[in-house]
Amino acid sequence: MVNTPNNIDLLPHSKIYHDIGNKETINSIFKKNDKFITTNKKVIDYCILAPESVWIKFKLHNPTSSHIKKIISFENIFLEEIELYKIENQKIVSKKTTGFYHLKSFEGTVKLNVPVILNPNTTQDYYLHVKNEKLSLWFKPIIHDPKEFKKEDTAKQVIWALFFGGILSLVLYNIFLFIFTRDKIYLYYFLYLIATLMQSEFSSYIRFYFLPMDDIEFVKKSLYFNLFYINVFVTFTMTLFIRYFLNTKLYPKIDLSLKLIIFIIPIYYILQTFNIFTIPQVILFQFLTPYYYFGIGIYALYKKNPQAKFFLLGWSFALLAWLSLFFKFLGLIPEKYVFTYTFETLIMAEVILFAISLAYRIKILEKKKNDLTKSLLIQQQNESNRLEKIVTIRTQELNNELKQNELLLKELHHRVKNNMQFITSLYALKLNDNGDKYIQEKLHDVERKIHAMSIVHQMLYNQKNLVTIDAKEYFEKVLQNIKDSFELENITFELDINSFLDTEEAIYCGLIVNELVTNAIKHAFDSKGGIIKISLNSVDNGTLLEVSDNGRGKSANTKASFGEMMVESLATDQLEGKLQIVVDKGTHISLWFKNKNQKSNDESNDS
Repeated sequence: MVNTPNNIDLLPHSKIYHDIGNKETINSIFKKNDKFITTNKKVIDYCILAPESVWIKFKLHNPTSSHIKKIISFENIFLEEIELYKIENQKIVSKKTTGFYHLKSFEGTVKLNVPVILNPNTTQDYYLHVKNEKLSLWFKPIIHDPKEFKKEDTAKQVIWALFFGGILSLVLYNIFLFIFTRDKIYLYYFLYLIATLMQSEFSSYIRFYFLPMDDIEFVKKSLYFNLFYINVFVTFTMTLFIRYFLNTKLYPKIDLSLKLIIFIIPIYYILQTFNIFTIPQVILFQFLTPYYYFGIGIYALYKKNPQAKFFLLGWSFALLAWLSLFFKFLGLIPEKYVFTYTFETLIMAEVILFAISLAYRIKILEKKKNDLTKSLLIQQQNESNRLEKIVTIRTQELNNELKQNELLLKELHHRVKNNMQFITSLYALKLNDNGDKYIQEKLHDVERKIHAMSIVHQMLYNQKNLVTIDAKEYFEKVLQNIKDSFELENITFELDINSFLDTEEAIYCGLIVNELVTNAIKHAFDSKGGIIKISLNSVDNGTLLEVSDNGRGKSANTKASFGEMMVESLATDQLEGKLQIVVDKGTHISLWFKNKNQKSNDESNDS
């Protein structure tokens, strides 16, 4: 029965027939009713990479006195053809067709779906035929209420838009870095990000949106191009990036192997115009190369390459993302064990990690510059007369380079601030479109976190000092943004801040304060309100951050939320501090950490 607003998994209520070779038609399948079998599975996940299809036989019953509209959705966009037959007395009453080869343009939804309308007080027979000629056959058919389907599809569009916007921001960030520095590594990473965007499912819908595809053969060629060219292009761009990122010229044999891959891929493109290679062969190549690159990273770490640890961490995310994508399309892992947005989440984590490591590259260059300055000063003491002129000339060059780096860094802060404001604007637009309070609350939380980070870059852009910021001014702006997000009644804030923070420390402390204050506003007080106190002072050669309230106090049995785990991770892993939580007439949270200068002194003493 379908008179329910809840989603219904179709397969457990159906019978299925696996048609290997796509031999059956609707007329011939009527004669094979005894071949249909029941199943407890909720997902079809075959993997033979050959022509195959599935016939699903089911009944829908409408016990009400009014018409009911339902939507049958399919999670996999790359299902080539889907046919829904309405049957009465072994005769076809109607037929509806959809599928990747039948999407002539973007119609507002990102899930393949077929609408169904049931007459009052009727039971209707249906045959659902889903087939693929080349890719593995996997999908999860679900019967939705139209409103629920629209809500789920909108949520998926929001996630994809955020993924696309985040990658696009990093694309712009790296192309500007390349323009200003002329360092090829930023160009190669820019190309890798472009290839990643082209590889995603979201890019398929962008093509449908801008290039309506009425010709099925053209759509097939588009899918063929994506399989045999775009996927390999990702490997090509990543190979270029790895050579420069790990500086493989230090390892001649490894560097030669990477050069061979770069040389072979264009030859592959030429040969593939004659359809020489098959899907399994391309998948095998795509499956093995990431492992080889991971092995190169391990060898570079063994050789104490400073960039190797960043590469291994970021590439681990990429490796898991590609494996999840291959396993998903090949049907090797049941769909129910795979998070819907696994690929997007892991790729976003990877690109952010590599972006951070490329920013760290600038710090390494700054350190090399400082080391060179010290070396010149030592030489000046030993050969003051001869080197005085050299030191003067070199110092002038370094000052010019420093000015250029400061201008570049200032521009980067400006670009990052603008990119974060752009992402915040996207959240605001989606908040206006989405009426789900839970989703709105989660989007507001993310928006406040992004804004807290954006304030740091805005302050750095507006001041001459690019190393530290005034913590009091920064926290006041973070709190003002929080106040603007809530309707506060009887809640007051007390600040005791007498310190400056390094840029990196400010971002982490801002995120911590944003999370703790937001939690206190949401959960600490009743209608009588209360007081939230925030202090930041220098204590014991370090910095002490305290956030407290006089509310009801955090329950000891409460399961840690994502925000609390994030606060603990930032406090212990990033700031390397000591976090303490005391619940007594409210909640008192303190975090002590060494400032950046103290850490440097300790590391020098240890060495």
